[in-house]
Amino acid sequence: MNDMSTAGLGHNSPPPYDPEITAKLEDRVRELADAGAAWLELKRITDEEQAGKLNDFTGQCRAAFKEIEDARKAAKEPHLEAGRAVDAKFKTLTSPLEDLGKALKKMLADYAAEKQRKLDEQKRLEREEAARKAAEAERLRKEAEASNDVIAKAEAEAAAKEAERAQKQADKEARAQIASGTGGGRTMSTRTTYRARIEDDSAARRAFSFLLSDADGRAALIAEMERLCTAARRRKDGPSAINGVKWIEERTVS
Repeated sequence: MNDMSTAGLGHNSPPPYDPEITAKLEDRVRELADAGAAWLELKRITDEEQAGKLNDFTGQCRAAFKEIEDARKAAKEPHLEAGRAVDAKFKTLTSPLEDLGKALKKMLADYAAEKQRKLDEQKRLEREEAARKAAEAERLRKEAEASNDVIAKAEAEAAAKEAERAQKQADKEARAQIASGTGGGRTMSTRTTYRARIEDDSAARRAFSFLLSDADGRAALIAEMERLCTAARRRKDGPSAINGVKWIEERTVS
């Protein structure tokens, strides 16, 4: 059997970049890597001459890095452009459906909201009725105890059980649902989500106090504060001191 018959789809396709360009860049990287190894063997810099030469060498590395990045971007751009063209075309197909879906979903949401309003009102009435039955059962119990009437006592116990059943029914959550008209679609139901908004500095301080004491929020809050304080310090006119902040110096060369 011909071994070539097992080759995968696209086996003979050229790579999506210019091999000649990458080969030249690979040679340059190898050259710099070998020279860099010699520098690393020194372990440390001991005089100005070495420091100056190493400074020049790091400049060569930066220049090579930039050359490689520029080549990468140039090689990638045609593929990005093709990808953007694909996205743009298919966006013309999905956008109308997205807009239609939003409009239709709003209609369903409005209907579900009204349905939920009616369910909430029904639950309110059920809770009132359960409270009324509980009060009536308690009244019957007291009267039965006062009169020592065993029949009245049995009636009071039955009323108490009915009041308990009514309370359980009233406590059940009721969520508006919209079932599939054909049975083939999914059932939609109302759900409540929350999004925080802090309206003034006083509210911000109270929210800050909560997050600082919250087990889930404390670490994220401190990390974000550290990021903001670091950004403030690095500004051209940034503060050299911020109350409560300890600066950690990290020295490097550039």
